[in-house]
Amino acid sequence: MALRGFVLGAAFLVAGLLPAAADSITATVGSWNMETRTLVLGDKTEFQNVPDDIFVPEDLAAGETVVISFEGSAEDGVDAILAIEVQP
Repeated sequence: MALRGFVLGAAFLVAGLLPAAADSITATVGSWNMETRTLVLGDKTEFQNVPDDIFVPEDLAAGETVVISFEGSAEDGVDAILAIEVQP
């Protein structure tokens, strides 16, 4: 009985140490403003202040498809943008 409690406790500890899985969205670009680093999607969703360390092509244009990987929460929405990939 004690062994089962120990194993369950260890499993919960390990699960808590693993990084959270990232979320992603695939969408069409509405616009990209390099000066403000704001990406607006076709549905008017805005990703403001995209960090400088996230590569976004200079020539990203409306109508292109992107996959945005991010960490998010139910309370705050997007906590951190991890990557923006342009799809062929």
